[in-house]
Amino acid sequence: MRSPQHAIIALALVGLSVAPACRSPKYPEGLYAEVATNKGLIVLQLEFEKTPMTAANFVGLAEGTITNAAFPPGTPYFDGTKWHRVVPGHVIQCGIAASEKAKDPGYEFPNEIVLPDLNHGRAGMVNMANGGPHTNSSQWCITLGDRSYLDGDYTVFGYVVEGMDAVMSIVQDDEVRTVRIVRSGKKARAFKPTTKSFKAMVEEAKARAFKADAAKRAKEDEFVLANWPGAVEVEGGVKYVVLKEGRGPLPLAGAALKVVYTGTAPLAGKAFVSTAEEGKPYWGEIPEPFEYVVGATRVNPGLDGAVAQMKKGEKLLLIVPAVQGYKTSGFYAKQRPGEKRFVISPNTLLVYEIEVLDISQPKK
Repeated sequence: MRSPQHAIIALALVGLSVAPACRSPKYPEGLYAEVATNKGLIVLQLEFEKTPMTAANFVGLAEGTITNAAFPPGTPYFDGTKWHRVVPGHVIQCGIAASEKAKDPGYEFPNEIVLPDLNHGRAGMVNMANGGPHTNSSQWCITLGDRSYLDGDYTVFGYVVEGMDAVMSIVQDDEVRTVRIVRSGKKARAFKPTTKSFKAMVEEAKARAFKADAAKRAKEDEFVLANWPGAVEVEGGVKYVVLKEGRGPLPLAGAALKVVYTGTAPLAGKAFVSTAEEGKPYWGEIPEPFEYVVGATRVNPGLDGAVAQMKKGEKLLLIVPAVQGYKTSGFYAKQRPGEKRFVISPNTLLVYEIEVLDISQPKK
């Protein structure tokens, strides 16, 4: 017969064995990142099923399971980083390694855009920073408001589920003390990125991106040929059609030209006009004339090269491929209060109707 003491011990052991099974999970099923900052805890939910490659990069760096140039294996990459870029009303950004060896992981991977499901339509969305399409690395951001104009150019891979008060209080050079990954549920527990699995996803994504880019260029070439078969091509791939002949001499270096243009990104369905602010594009129907000083003013390489060779009164239809336009950076106009921000996405074909109204040659 068991003594009362034995019975108590037995019950205690049963309780210990049952407790973990009965304990409620910390979060609902999903993959989470607990970001401890000097302003408080920020909890992110990561969309690992919709953006597996991007989530794998984040988790692999956070847990040190992906080989990188900044730290040895097993080192949490994001611990000790800073919010190095804070733009009020826009984003907070971090991810530069606190390492003397390297400030980035030494690799890049393609975008993983999932629209409309994962977008920049509200504060608290988590995206990858990049220097152009398919140049994602380790830097990531949290939005501070509706930033829908970023959709299609940046990968959203999660969102804040706790700690928006901390997010909103972050200032430049605040600290990311630790980033810890929390898995809740069978699928999340099985999501454990390695260098091998991540590289495989990246290679597949690169192949898809290469194919998509080639198809896009072919579509652009077909569009241009169908609409302007007689366009003359010059160095760099820029093409033009003379709409009105000019007169007089070509502008010299330093000449001040009065220029005006309307433009479109035809395959994106976007129209824009010149503004008086150095010819920068913006929404509108009526273009503003602007002063263009040859050799000093810069709009984009394709337009700059054409304007320098135009006479007074000349009007051209100018077809500027992305590589001679805003390239992989795109163009982001200054935000105007109460207006949707004007953006030309990276790698966009542009078509202008541009006219030189007057030329003031430099004084000798």
